[in-house]
Amino acid sequence: MNIKETPGVSRAERKKEETKQKVVTKAMELFKNQGIDGTTMEQIAEEVDIAKGTLYNYFPVKEAIIDEYIKRSSKEKNSKRIMRLTSLSDTRSRMILSFSELIEGVQAQKEIFEKYLVYQMKNTISLKKEETEKSGIELLAGEIIRLGQENGEIRTDLPNDIMIDLFVFAFVEVAKQFYVMADKFNAQGTIEQCVDLFINGVKNISL
Repeated sequence: MNIKETPGVSRAERKKEETKQKVVTKAMELFKNQGIDGTTMEQIAEEVDIAKGTLYNYFPVKEAIIDEYIKRSSKEKNSKRIMRLTSLSDTRSRMILSFSELIEGVQAQKEIFEKYLVYQMKNTISLKKEETEKSGIELLAGEIIRLGQENGEIRTDLPNDIMIDLFVFAFVEVAKQFYVMADKFNAQGTIEQCVDLFINGVKNISL
């Protein structure tokens, strides 16, 4: 059901959603054609045919537009991803599958995800974190943690927000290695290392 079909949604809310969608679509076209750094907020506003101030009311920076694009794309994929997670038997295999699919997206849109991940990290470590809709990776993290708690693998005495942030940090480290190591990047090996670090911490599990 889209927003036009949602009961109780006002005309103003529908108009706002339509404008946001148009901004995201036009901005991503510009980013693809001339690069993110080569695109200005003024160009985006002109392309969408709205005032620059109106654009800033929706999105204060270009990275916020990318964030919205990733959220919308993730929503379309998350239901299938979560369904696949429930068919797996343990947290480690669920995380490895999720990280593998996520890093494929990073590799396919390298510049877009570089800006997105830096923006996400700034928001994650902000001491004045705003209440916003959870990102796709945060929703995946929440589901994997919930499933792990149900089967006794993950402790239940910690706040979920802390565990979700640690999950996100684990994936960001995988992505960081992709950007740093370039052609030498070993996706499977790096994913397994970061997943095991999340699950086991830094204790010496060989002892």
